Amino acid sequence: MMRFWLILLAALAMATAVRAQDVQTVTFVASEADWPNPERGFYRVIGPDLARASGADMAEAFAAGFRLVYVKIDLEPWREAALPESEIQALDAAFGRARRTGIKLIVRASYNDPQGETGYRDARDAPLAIVERHLAQLTPVFAANQDVIAVVQAGLIGAWGEWHTSSNGLATPENKLRVKDALMAAVPQGRFVQFRYPPDLIAWRARPEGRVGFHNDCFLASDTDVGTYDEDPALRARQRAVMQALGDIAPFGGETCNPADEAGARPRADCADILGEGAAFNLTYLNDSYYRRAFHERWIAGGCMDQVRRSMGYRFALGAAEVPHRTTPGARFEVSLAVQNLGWSRPMNARPVEIVLVHAETGEVRRLPTASVDARDWGPGETAAGLGVTSPVDLAPGRWRVLLALPDADPRLAGDARYAIRFANADDAARRQGWDAALGAFALGVEITVD
Repeated sequence: MMRFWLILLAALAMATAVRAQDVQTVTFVASEADWPNPERGFYRVIGPDLARASGADMAEAFAAGFRLVYVKIDLEPWREAALPESEIQALDAAFGRARRTGIKLIVRASYNDPQGETGYRDARDAPLAIVERHLAQLTPVFAANQDVIAVVQAGLIGAWGEWHTSSNGLATPENKLRVKDALMAAVPQGRFVQFRYPPDLIAWRARPEGRVGFHNDCFLASDTDVGTYDEDPALRARQRAVMQALGDIAPFGGETCNPADEAGARPRADCADILGEGAAFNLTYLNDSYYRRAFHERWIAGGCMDQVRRSMGYRFALGAAEVPHRTTPGARFEVSLAVQNLGWSRPMNARPVEIVLVHAETGEVRRLPTASVDARDWGPGETAAGLGVTSPVDLAPGRWRVLLALPDADPRLAGDARYAIRFANADDAARRQGWDAALGAFALGVEITVD
């Protein structure tokens, strides 16, 4: 593996005309530790709904290692009226609580939360005009709080907002399209909207650049995933293939469900199932609590739960790096990286890459953005990246420690280390390599001298 990293770096160095004598090469050791990281992994559900979700519950979720929290925007009291200003303010305040506690939210608006089969049959949603009005009211709330929204699930139509029933005729192709278009207009350009059913996504010719993704709330539960896919095997195979292709770029997640919800269901609950389909569909997140008995407990018994936890979403491990020995103020230099994404998917939202310099004597910190590099480009597998940066013209002379950071893209969170991605690499004090929790960056164990 080490030979692979060095060959990869050598090829990148040749492509960028970096001479061997001008750079220092350093290698890293991957870690099996399961560190929490933003916008990935098992999520916790917090209730009763977003507006009334407590900061204490959010903080407890963060302390327990969750970085994703699912919250419902409860529209049931306003099925026939506009949202009052008090509710809009309560939603905005709840997003603020999430920001203060270090989590991000999976958001779904719905008009009902039925319990059991009777409640499911009687579930009511809202007329189309009300849905569109509510989305217009939510638009500025979403825009103001995009930083702590990981992804939006479509919701709104039918029982639980799952798009398969409607008391107001919203489940027709024409009305689904209108709701979809209103959703895409309401959710900020920088965030995906996930929809529940493959036939809808296929009918819309969904493309990742259209910010449309897929969530499956009965993942692995039966041959059809309890009605997610078609009964016809050939059509079902095509639908699954399209969803797998969509998951290569757009985020995929959801939850398992009770196989008993479908007569004769054959759940795919073994370790081979979750490991195979998690990778095939690029699974980014999954409900931590549902449906544990039929699935999670089987993965624990089968010995793969730790691997599932590590694999969901991205998992970046540095293999090697080349860093120049010297630079001058105002000069451009390049750091070459060999990175392996050991996870099942790529980050779901924009993720810049920074070179962080810390002066060896004064402790001054300078963050240097890289040119046109986004960690979303680091899909599962190995990659080489050239990180071009320009030294500030006022960069003080002397020795600077070199660190690598993947901060949040939003300026409000960029300096918050809780929202930075931690690399899956071991600390090594002897080589001065390791995670700096205060900076949210990984020390590469090398220095660059500014003349």
